[in-house]
Amino acid sequence: MEALEPIEVQRARCKQYRDQLHNLAQIHIDIDTPKRRVRPDEPDLVFRLRKVCLHALAIAKCEVSADGMHVMTTELRAAYEQMDAVWKCLPDECRFDEDREWWSDEARDGLAAYSHPTPVSLALPLATGGFDDADSPATFLKLAVWLGRLGCAYGLALGYLARLLGINGNIDFRL
Repeated sequence: MEALEPIEVQRARCKQYRDQLHNLAQIHIDIDTPKRRVRPDEPDLVFRLRKVCLHALAIAKCEVSADGMHVMTTELRAAYEQMDAVWKCLPDECRFDEDREWWSDEARDGLAAYSHPTPVSLALPLATGGFDDADSPATFLKLAVWLGRLGCAYGLALGYLARLLGINGNIDFRL
């Protein structure tokens, strides 16, 4: 098995992906300003993407640390649940090829461990929802994957949203 990059590299990657989520949220606000009233004929994904935006902004305020990971994963789980519904509404050209249940499965099986901790679960390694072994590079690699995956999907969904709302300009370039 290949050795993981040092924890500093993994944390830096998490910070980069966290910052990218913040940038995507800013682009989202430019595409769909919160003051804009959603028309009745617009698809449900407009509201769901607004929720993803709020979760992305909350994630962006978190520190990349053991404590921050517990907060981020709760927000990630909520964003993943919204992305599950969004993903199913996107046309094929706006999605990567994968199991359509991946988002809900990951929210339930991976991220849920952080949402409802118990005294026993908090003694487990950080990678499984606890606070032990917080200096493991694998833990922050896992967080980087969760953040990066959300960033990729959110960016694809925002591209579709811009087209759906008829927004012209440099949105594709910014994404």
